[in-house]
Amino acid sequence: MGDELAKSGFVFTIGLTGHRDIHSDAVSDVRAALRNELEALRERFSALPVELVTGLADGADTLATEVALEIGFPVRAVLPMPRALYETDFEGEALANLIRLLNDDRVTVQELPLPTGSIDSDFKDAASRDVCYARLMDYLVRRSNVLIALWDGEVTGLTGGSSDVVVRYLSGSKPRSGTAKTYEAIDNAELSEDTSDLIIWIETPRQSGKSGPGKISTSYLVQAGASGFICRLQHIPDFVLERWREFDQFAFERDTTTGTDLTAYPISTPDDIKISEVASSIDVDFVRADQLALANQRQSDRLFKLFGLMAALMGLTFLLYAKIAALKLFLIAYVALFAGGFVLFAIGSRRGWFGRHLAFRALAEALRIRFFLVLSGAGTTGQTRRLLRLTSIERFKGFGWIEDAIRCTEPLTYESTVSTQERVAAVSERWVKDQAAYFSRKHHQLHGEHERLETVKKFLFLAAFVGAVSLLLFKKSLYDFHISDLDGKTLVVFLMGLLPLWLAIWEIYQTKMATRELLWQYANQGELFELAERRLGAISDPIHAQDVISDLAERSLMDVVQWSTHRYHREHEPPSAG
Repeated sequence: MGDELAKSGFVFTIGLTGHRDIHSDAVSDVRAALRNELEALRERFSALPVELVTGLADGADTLATEVALEIGFPVRAVLPMPRALYETDFEGEALANLIRLLNDDRVTVQELPLPTGSIDSDFKDAASRDVCYARLMDYLVRRSNVLIALWDGEVTGLTGGSSDVVVRYLSGSKPRSGTAKTYEAIDNAELSEDTSDLIIWIETPRQSGKSGPGKISTSYLVQAGASGFICRLQHIPDFVLERWREFDQFAFERDTTTGTDLTAYPISTPDDIKISEVASSIDVDFVRADQLALANQRQSDRLFKLFGLMAALMGLTFLLYAKIAALKLFLIAYVALFAGGFVLFAIGSRRGWFGRHLAFRALAEALRIRFFLVLSGAGTTGQTRRLLRLTSIERFKGFGWIEDAIRCTEPLTYESTVSTQERVAAVSERWVKDQAAYFSRKHHQLHGEHERLETVKKFLFLAAFVGAVSLLLFKKSLYDFHISDLDGKTLVVFLMGLLPLWLAIWEIYQTKMATRELLWQYANQGELFELAERRLGAISDPIHAQDVISDLAERSLMDVVQWSTHRYHREHEPPSAG
């Protein structure tokens, strides 16, 4: 299990954006403020790995990398283009610093490949190189769990500039040309968007700025519902801290042996790494999330089965006492069962198996969808996270961290040397067709089980009806019928009380297990995948096929979230009442 965990992609990533020309008189204070923030972030996580990601550009990137290395903070340098090309953008001391940091064994280096079909000679002009820097910015916005901005606070509107990264990160959209030269910041935390990402803003003056350096201040930015409307806070908001705490708790649980004895089937093949470098890590995290979901489901199901059994036995002991024999033994058994049920309820509430099962299941299915989006090349910036945010699932206790986890699955780029047609064909065969067959099979199986249960229910209703009729028509005959010391009337009344009780307990159990909802989900998901399979079979253009896969991913994810939401409310009050 240790080797698999080492491949996990769940690393809390701190992105860095900032100016190349930090005012020389402010460098010392900026370094100190940055050091404080990095150390504070590291202290917040005990189980989740943390890293700093920079592009190693001159100025802010270099400064942040040096500070991180000084305090033993892991650094991943993502270059916007192959190293040889990137080095030509530097000279003098800046080039020496770049080479020194690239050659440092403590720095993990990744290179963004050139756009598909490009060659090195295509990137001699500034416009072509700007494309590469824009792709690096796109990766930082997609991947960073939190962003540190060494920024002077001025929104310039320049594509790829620090202000562009800040606004895009918070809003997920590009500043509107000609109108996004300023932003509006308020200090009222109540107006903040409680699903917002977080930017740690260290106000950093530029050498070319109009005013000299003053006191270096640090504040925390979250979105307030519009791209230029930002809450500037003095402390990290509680909803962000809670989200991070839950993510760290998940990392702790995934490193335990819980569920490792359960079979979970991988979704990747060794060749998938040729398409995307994150394929194997998504698969490892999917398998582990699936195991944890199964383990918590197993515990939750056992607990409720025990509840059902104890409720049935309580009903039996009460009826025995009331109709058969008024013995103290029955009352003692009733009280003991009641006390045992109370203890089980307390244990179940404290362990939260049901809620964790739903959270891990939602994560596993979201990871499955993300895996095949990445594999097909159909993923778009923030798509899965945007959909999760629209569902407001993060408002459920224990679910907020899922969005941060999904962020960890972002690849450097969705492009690949493998042809789009091959990628779409692989996804169609391994996901669309496979899931269509799976849901069709599960729907048929569950429908059969449901029919059998309905037959048993009809039998119980019939038995209760026959008992009532027998009391009406054969009351005197029943008095004359005896088994041991009990007459037939007493036995019939006893059974008439017992059968409806057990039927009610059975109904409660079926409702708890959401059998009907599960039947609906299998039928609905089956229809989605079967339709997508037919569409893919009729499409010849691989780009159109990617659109079909993207649409299927959205619909499937929303279906998973709806199911989780319905199941969650079986156990919990709505968030506003929680």
